[in-house]
Amino acid sequence: MNKILPVFFTLVVILTLAGCSNTSPNHREISSEKSDVSKNNSTDEHDKSLTDRAKETKIMKNLNIRVGDKTFTATFEDNDSAKALVKQLPLTVDMSELNGNEKYNNLSGNLRADKSTSPGRINEGDLMLYGNNCLVLFYKTFNTSYSYVKLGHIDNTTGLTEALGSGSVKVTFSVSE
Repeated sequence: MNKILPVFFTLVVILTLAGCSNTSPNHREISSEKSDVSKNNSTDEHDKSLTDRAKETKIMKNLNIRVGDKTFTATFEDNDSAKALVKQLPLTVDMSELNGNEKYNNLSGNLRADKSTSPGRINEGDLMLYGNNCLVLFYKTFNTSYSYVKLGHIDNTTGLTEALGSGSVKVTFSVSE
């Protein structure tokens, strides 16, 4: 009797473990298929995300700023406020003179999605957002304590000051593809 009980319990444990284990070959194949489908969906989503980012990057690098008959190319910053501006392009606005160093226009909608910071120094060709909707194009370099969200920068500012002139000016922002 003493020998039968341990053997009996051992058999019960082995049968219990064998019964709880659901490792039939079909289950493994189904699990594997589900895993592969998950991987494929994940890969597809990742590829789509890369494609969207590539398009966004292309857009972000192809900003045209037209003043009169002169066109300047600019590069956008990679931030949500710049992306919000891209969604509104093409955009033609009358920009007013301010302080002898910038042109500005109060847009009809808010663009700001990023926190404003004080850049300390504004550079000729900086495209900034002041507040929530004030688009500012700087044509002179100077120091500042005001806070902005940087939207982009003109790649080559040669002739920018002359093109913008001393008063209000019509400026067109567009994306070339």
